[in-house]
Amino acid sequence: MIEYVVQSGPLRTFDALFDNRFDKLKHVADFHTIQITAKPVTQRIHINRLRRSSERELNFVSAFFAAVASGQRSVFVMRDVGAGRGAELVRKLNLRKQLSSGEPPLPFTHLQYGASEDDLLVLSLANFSGDFALLSGCVPPAEGILAFYLTSAPFDLFDIHWQRACRDSLKAKDDRIRRDVLSLAHEAQVTLFMDADGAFSVTLHPKVTDVEGVEARITAAGASAGMNITFAPGLFG
Repeated sequence: MIEYVVQSGPLRTFDALFDNRFDKLKHVADFHTIQITAKPVTQRIHINRLRRSSERELNFVSAFFAAVASGQRSVFVMRDVGAGRGAELVRKLNLRKQLSSGEPPLPFTHLQYGASEDDLLVLSLANFSGDFALLSGCVPPAEGILAFYLTSAPFDLFDIHWQRACRDSLKAKDDRIRRDVLSLAHEAQVTLFMDADGAFSVTLHPKVTDVEGVEARITAAGASAGMNITFAPGLFG
């Protein structure tokens, strides 16, 4: 079982997530955030235990978000860096649109992010539990990020945000993807972000008051995915 540690506090206290220079992030600076990262290990640990597992990461994401979404609508975002999974997902979405199977097409946008023009997909899931299966085989990306927003906001709002983010990313001198993901946290009850290193963060809108309930779902999802999660309460005082 892989060891993970959980730290929690306002988003602004996480240097790896928050950047005070980014104005849109200031609006969510005090949103409660829970970060789940692989626990540092010594060199004595066998190298096989240090390897990331796409299956484990996907099991955690699906178990946690299925519990918090509970049949509600969500928005999925993935940046795929050259591995072809983004293109495969676009193919599956277009195929679903063409087939007369009775399943309604899911609204989505296919964009390019950054100077390297990585695939970026923004997809509306009408029911997380039912629609998540469509992503099978395409997530998580071998290299890149993924995010889920539990939201009732119109999909167009996310579409416009990411179109602008992709346009601005061409002019950026650094990788700003985490800021573009988290600056939309004010439009979601729960924002789940998995970075390129396989660390997770869960950002809660102030309207979500049952933080302990969310943490319990994190623990349960971790257990089902083979993650031994240790909490570090009060780390940020």
